[in-house]
Amino acid sequence: MDQQYSIYRLHAKVRQMEEFLDLDAVLRGDKNTPEQIMEYYRINHPMYRMFHSQDGFMHFRVSLKGVFTDEDVYYQPDFISKEIHPGDKVLELGAGQGSNLIYLAHCNPQAKFCGVDLQPRKRDDIPSNARLFQQNYSDLHMFRDNTFDVVYGIETIVHSTDKEQVLREVFRVMKPGGKLIVYDYSLNAEFETFDEEIRKSIALVSKGGAAAVIESTASWNKHFANTGFKLTHYADLSRYTLPDLRHLSGKPTYVMNHPALAKALFAVLPTQFMNNFILGYLGYDTVNSGVIAYSEWVYRKP
Repeated sequence: MDQQYSIYRLHAKVRQMEEFLDLDAVLRGDKNTPEQIMEYYRINHPMYRMFHSQDGFMHFRVSLKGVFTDEDVYYQPDFISKEIHPGDKVLELGAGQGSNLIYLAHCNPQAKFCGVDLQPRKRDDIPSNARLFQQNYSDLHMFRDNTFDVVYGIETIVHSTDKEQVLREVFRVMKPGGKLIVYDYSLNAEFETFDEEIRKSIALVSKGGAAAVIESTASWNKHFANTGFKLTHYADLSRYTLPDLRHLSGKPTYVMNHPALAKALFAVLPTQFMNNFILGYLGYDTVNSGVIAYSEWVYRKP
């Protein structure tokens, strides 16, 4: 019943927004060129700090107890840390502000860490066992074959329109037996199988996060298999992200329920910011409805 209600709410929210916004105009144009991704994070950085994490973590909290707490932001890095051993070389894809990298480097002082990002934020607190590189993760030419024991990406590969290119590069730089750990969003069915308003919701959420249109879990699994990885662990963590998604939906819901205010804000504030606002407005219902999943994958290079 709860899922069906979220489906109903998604339809209602799309129809409501269409009364005062040209959603087709929102969706037109490139969604996630490298330049747009960098602009997205530049514009939204202050809001991430204000509403998401003062420590610079940019991923969703995983609340295993079903109740929102600030400590839940450590779920993903703590899970990854358990796969890291003394002497390991570790690579983060889409390191962003470096918060995961720095946290893990402090937790694992006998391992070495590298992070790549289109536009890594300058930090003066990076420990001696970690380095950040400005680089598109679809091209890891600065690293030799068979270099890393562990590679991880938290809510970043979703940006790519060519996930198999990314995964081929990751496979190349990983040592045999190395592990790839991915947290990301996927659809529980193929995009084309949803009705028009749900497809529009998916596209708006994707655009709001400067992502490619979110692909199905089956498509993700196919990309991993096509590039040679072998699955060792999978978990659907969707329901554990709902407390955070509910927490983040508060201000967007207030604004969207006041159409004159929403229309004025869309007219004066940066597009990337307001698109992210739509993501916050729709995010809880797209996950609670079972349309979008939040997945934890661990793959091994044979």
